Amino acid sequence: MESSNPDLPARDAPSVAESEWIAIVGNTDVRIRELVSATVSENRQQLAERFYSTMLGDPLACQFLDHQQVAERLNKSMQRWLQDLFQVAPATSVAASVAHQRFIGEVHARIQLPINLVARGARYLKRWISEHLAQEPRLEREALLAASVYVGDMIDIAIELMSTAFVRGYERTARADEAYRLFSLGQNISIERERQRAALLEWSYHVLYAKHQRSDESMRSLCHSEFGLWLHHKAQVMFEGSPEVAQINDAAERIDSLILPRLTASQSPADLSELTGDLQRELASIKFLLSTLFDRYVEIENGRDVLTRLLNRRFMPAAINREIAMAKRSDSGFALLLLDLDHFKRINDSYGHDAGDLVLQQAATLVLNNVRAGDFIFRYGGEEILVMLVEIDHASAQRIAEHIRQRFEENLFLISEGRTVQLTVSIGIAVFDGHPDYQYVINTADAALYEAKNSGRNCCVVGPVLQAMAAEA
Repeated sequence: MESSNPDLPARDAPSVAESEWIAIVGNTDVRIRELVSATVSENRQQLAERFYSTMLGDPLACQFLDHQQVAERLNKSMQRWLQDLFQVAPATSVAASVAHQRFIGEVHARIQLPINLVARGARYLKRWISEHLAQEPRLEREALLAASVYVGDMIDIAIELMSTAFVRGYERTARADEAYRLFSLGQNISIERERQRAALLEWSYHVLYAKHQRSDESMRSLCHSEFGLWLHHKAQVMFEGSPEVAQINDAAERIDSLILPRLTASQSPADLSELTGDLQRELASIKFLLSTLFDRYVEIENGRDVLTRLLNRRFMPAAINREIAMAKRSDSGFALLLLDLDHFKRINDSYGHDAGDLVLQQAATLVLNNVRAGDFIFRYGGEEILVMLVEIDHASAQRIAEHIRQRFEENLFLISEGRTVQLTVSIGIAVFDGHPDYQYVINTADAALYEAKNSGRNCCVVGPVLQAMAAEA
């Protein structure tokens, strides 16, 4: 079980989980809770060692625990988790404890730790803690039963919270993986746009033809047409959160619930003309929204940032996870370079955002021209660029990073016709060390970048793991 400080607030009905947590604690006598807390605290090291010793005997668990650096860190994390879970603390700390369990579940989802392994580990812990409690002379029969129930309830609610977060995170990862797969296969969203426009046109032709020919065939609703099926299923995934999708849904609902029933019942030419006009206006609105939607996302869904033409950040977790899996299979390595354009805000403030956009485009091109064809380059956000160097060692990663830094220092960046500015870059470097969580290596690169910026900028700084490796070399 992973343990770290949560940095994201819980979003899904935290009051329910907090109330249940408080109820479990409140229904247990404080003396029982104090004895359980003391027993767990006294035996936490033995419990953690026994936990990982047992789990390392499982071939599936070994895929996540066989790396020495991870195992050593997780052993200490397990001890802290046990101590924190059974601490005798005021109710004000419950929200943080609930958020912490959710955070652990998010980490489990990122590393794709099977949930059955977590459940199995929880079962072991409940049994072993109960064994220690049974040896406590101050716990008589009824008190021992109450203590065992308390231990089971606390571990169960922790695992429940982890599992909820795990499912949410796993579903999000699965969607990103599928999007990345489609991108890798070269899906052309421009073709998809024309296909849906044609489906919408075909449906409207069918409706008007059926009405004018007085066909006995009932008018098929828009929501149940080919376009409607795409809208309700694929569009919700492709354009998740886009306001245009909701607006198209509203227009389709108006057509099906208001216009089509009246059109079916209409007999007079005047009514037919009015309703046909209403239908065409709603369809025109849908076509406009559809075009707006695709125009906005055509570059994103093709995997490219609109401004820089670099890979979109949404594919980054899937790409890094694939490299982690490949590195484990082939014993190869990869590195991340996180670049930040120094004092970029000054360019925007002094010359305007158009000049800033132009500089970003040139910076992206410079990075593209100074890495290998097999490397991945992502628009990380704002003026930050993330480079994933594949099949590389720490020395080569440092060499490429320094080369990129020098190229920035030597280059002049065009901001308008005949006007140029100089620009430097700070780079944080992290090399994959075997940790299964992609966020870990990103955080290492981010910490190294932070140090580079605090060291005066225009320099490359290696992450903690890489520094240790370089010192040993």
